Amino acid sequence: MRQRDDLVFTMEEYQRRLWELRRRMDEQEVEVMLVTTPENVCYLTGFESPGHYYFQALLIPRDGEPVMVPRRLEDSGVQALTWVEFSRPYEDHEDPIERLAGTLADFGWEDRRIGYERNCWFFTAPQQEQLLATCTQATFVDCSGIVEAGRVIKSDAEVALMRKAARSTEAGMQAGIEAIAAGVSENEVAAAMHGAMIRAGSEWPAIVPFVASGYRGAIGHATWAGRVIEPGDIVMLELAGCLKRYHAPLMRTGFVGEPSARVREAEKVVQAAFEKMMDTIRPGITAAEADSAGREVIAAHPFGGEQGSRSAYSVGIGLPPDWGEGHILSMQPGETRPLQANMTFHLLPWIQVPGEGGISFSETIRVTESGAERLTNFERGLFVR
Repeated sequence: MRQRDDLVFTMEEYQRRLWELRRRMDEQEVEVMLVTTPENVCYLTGFESPGHYYFQALLIPRDGEPVMVPRRLEDSGVQALTWVEFSRPYEDHEDPIERLAGTLADFGWEDRRIGYERNCWFFTAPQQEQLLATCTQATFVDCSGIVEAGRVIKSDAEVALMRKAARSTEAGMQAGIEAIAAGVSENEVAAAMHGAMIRAGSEWPAIVPFVASGYRGAIGHATWAGRVIEPGDIVMLELAGCLKRYHAPLMRTGFVGEPSARVREAEKVVQAAFEKMMDTIRPGITAAEADSAGREVIAAHPFGGEQGSRSAYSVGIGLPPDWGEGHILSMQPGETRPLQANMTFHLLPWIQVPGEGGISFSETIRVTESGAERLTNFERGLFVR
């Protein structure tokens, strides 16, 4: 393990994460853990790159030094960004799974009980089949979620980084709100948001800002497409500033002209749903109970609608194509896991105004010892332009 003083977190922080993972490995009687999820590799080592469309792997033995198996081009990032001492890169013309299998053999791990992330977007089914067919002496155990079990509760250092990222989120949102006007294109609003966010210190986000005006606000995850904003338009904005892969998302809604009574009523309902959830969230309640608190407020509104998605999702480390950690934990029906202090979420009750668009005033929040707090700090309410 290389000792460094220029990492995102202290070596003590990384050693804690590694120790906790190895404790969970012991529980599953796993001797070596094969980590292929980019966010998990980042969490454990500090490595980050948008180049995870090429195979990258981290091998963690129960005892001894971890080993990276990256693409040769990405090995420079392993050396510059991480504490990992051993790396076995592969060339572009080489088979990465053959290099991975060879690395297991080189370190004497080819016949061990090996945990792997079967549920991983970046470790494909053919690659998994090839590895299992090659390493016939090993016993492979699906350990999907074993690293995420540590990620879901943030350390104080992680929360501090998210607070800092939130300041760039707020700068981008302020620029986006100020750019909204009749005759302005969605592209211009997006450019203002992105530029201000970056100038305020944000690094590259896992997803670009979302900008959707008028009828396009009813399209899930719609972002700028050149449409010119018109009088009477609802304009949905969402972005997340990012530092060292930690994100702090925020949604706000603008309106051009005089809002209708329906839009104003929707604004009140969304605000009420958010406050109800904030009053409900605390350690010990289930994620489903927190979701239900906001969902019931929205379901009772005069439009007869409902929360059209999960009410919140875990947020922290993000790499394309997602800034969220919703696969780890989301506030949604049926989720019986309890909330714990220092869990962080993007809390997003929202409502669809039929024929006009969506309304939301979301926040990045932290579960505290007795309730919840906002990490983002931006005026809440409909911005009339």
